[in-house]
Amino acid sequence: MSFSSRLTRLASIAATVAVLSACGQQDAPPSGSADSSSPAPPSAPIKLVMLQDGATLTKEEFQTLIAEPVAAKYPHITMELAVNGKGDESLQQFIASGSFPDLIFGTYPRITSHREFQTVENLNPMIGRNKLDLQRFDPGAIATARVYSGNGNLYALPFSLNFTATFYNKDIFDKFGQPYPKEGMTWEDALDVARSVSRISDGVQYRGAFIQGIGDVSSQLGLSRIDPAAGKANIASQAGWKSLFELYKAFNDLPGNKDAHTSTTLNNGFLKEQNVAMAISYDARFAALEKLYGTPQDFAWDVTQFPSFKEKPNVTVASSGHFLMLSSLGKHKEEAFRVIELLGSPEVQRKITDFGRFTALQDPAIKEMYGHTMKSMQGKNIKAVFKSRFADPVPPHRDDDLTLPQINAALTRAVNNEIDVNTALRQAEEAINKAIAERAAGQGK
Repeated sequence: MSFSSRLTRLASIAATVAVLSACGQQDAPPSGSADSSSPAPPSAPIKLVMLQDGATLTKEEFQTLIAEPVAAKYPHITMELAVNGKGDESLQQFIASGSFPDLIFGTYPRITSHREFQTVENLNPMIGRNKLDLQRFDPGAIATARVYSGNGNLYALPFSLNFTATFYNKDIFDKFGQPYPKEGMTWEDALDVARSVSRISDGVQYRGAFIQGIGDVSSQLGLSRIDPAAGKANIASQAGWKSLFELYKAFNDLPGNKDAHTSTTLNNGFLKEQNVAMAISYDARFAALEKLYGTPQDFAWDVTQFPSFKEKPNVTVASSGHFLMLSSLGKHKEEAFRVIELLGSPEVQRKITDFGRFTALQDPAIKEMYGHTMKSMQGKNIKAVFKSRFADPVPPHRDDDLTLPQINAALTRAVNNEIDVNTALRQAEEAINKAIAERAAGQGK
């Protein structure tokens, strides 16, 4: 239907409504009559489909944390889950089908993807109309959503967050008579602590630490990877990247601590073989440690703050987690927004905390509930972890996905003493720029 045809159709409907209103005016009940106070008819049943896109969500979590609270609050709404299994390719298929889901449950990088596909609705108008108080949410999470939304828009609200901590094996520290890692450690402090327990004893090589990937840690210093103005890598020109490469090399140079930032060091060394003293990592470790509780593989452990840089004390990595987006192609936007609003309420956020997720709200009472249903966490120093605040998010670039493989490859060569740090930075930058140029050439065909 053409635009002029739609106008004619709308005018016809408006005229019909006006005539019917005029004809029925004499029969309308007077203001204040019994009829005017009659309850509104029940809402018609509707189904809302939520697209799981790049974010972890089990069927049990969907049913317990999303579908059931929605049904309790809005009995006329039924929730259904769809899964995006192939990233942008699947998005294109959903769009082409003409039946795009009403809501999106995704990781923060997917905010940008949906923005580019124009499949998300700017939430600012609805937030204003419904007087939703954004102050209830963790400010770091809202900052991440805004940065990835761009241009003053807000395409997502947080559902649950990831956080970082320093997990440590108390048995190893006790064995060597060394003090446990403390709150407020800098990365230099953490390196010293790791050095104190990196040694061989009874034929076992004890290793100082696993450290989280350099991409995450770089956000503590607000380091970009691509100069937005030039559209080229800016790794070698930022002193912070050199400091990071040197830090990672120092951890890898500790006796027996090679591969300090690899997943095998975390999963095998800290959790299975239990010869790694510290796991400086994300909160997913809590679930892994809970599985060990009460088994022969259980061990004495505790947590404290994630290390920070001395120039930015008590600042952890930028906020990440799982976000809720409103589809721009859905047929029930008002109802879908009500669902997003509900899932960010204290009632539902307490429920997700019971389920082992970390709240998106900044309410300290809910934060302190974290882990209270997990047997392995009783008596642990979880309050220390939350003394850190999230770093400000680094604005994304459309080619960011090309950067980390090259950065990690160069870092590996540096920590293996194949090349020096300056050469590694230069090679990473050259490789990134080559990848950017190849993408641009491919898109120009």
